[in-house]
Amino acid sequence: MRVFIVFAHPKDDSFNAALLDELVEGLLEAGHETDVADLYAEGFDPALRGYEWDQMASGNPGPVVRAYQERLRAAQGLAFVFPVWWFGPPAMIKGFVDRVFTEHFAFRFTESGMVEGLLAHSKALVLNTAGASEAAYLTFGFHKPLRKTFCDWTLRLCGVKEVRQVLLKGMTHADEATRERYLQEAHTLGREFFG
Repeated sequence: MRVFIVFAHPKDDSFNAALLDELVEGLLEAGHETDVADLYAEGFDPALRGYEWDQMASGNPGPVVRAYQERLRAAQGLAFVFPVWWFGPPAMIKGFVDRVFTEHFAFRFTESGMVEGLLAHSKALVLNTAGASEAAYLTFGFHKPLRKTFCDWTLRLCGVKEVRQVLLKGMTHADEATRERYLQEAHTLGREFFG
C-alpha cells in the first residue's frame, strides 16, 4: 500500500520528527511505500488566499494545491503526524485541509445539501503528541475536540473508511522510558496498522 503522510512540526529535531521516522521505518518494514509531505520543510503556505476561492469553486485549483491532491490521490492510506496545540491541529494542518481538501476533490454537496465524501482511502492514522497528562484528558475531555473535528468531521466525512487516532499524552513531563515506548508504538503502528 502507498501511504501519504502529512507531517507538521516547525523543528526538524522535535519528538514529532522522531515519531515520523519510526512510523516510516515501520511502514517500510511492512513493505509499504511512503510519500512524506513535511509541510514546514516544503514551505507550504497554510493561508487560503482570495484568488484561490474562485479556483476552488470551479474545481480547478492552482498548481500547488493540485500537486498535493495528486499525491493524496496516488495513495491508498493516509497518515498525519502533528502535535496538539490548543486542543486542535497546528495552523499548518488546518491550512492544509482548507486548501487541499476542496469541494469536488475531497467532498461534494448533494442536491439535498448533505455532504458526500469523495476520498477513497481505506485507512487513516492520526498520530499526535500532547503536553497535558492522561488525568487531565480524562477529567476535562481534552481529546474530544480534535477527534470530532479532524477525525470524524474531516477525514471520515470526506470518505476515509477507517480512522484511528493515537494520542500520546503527557509529553511535557515524559521521561526517557515513556518517550522510548511512544517511539516503539509509532514503529509498530507503521508495521501493523495498514495491514
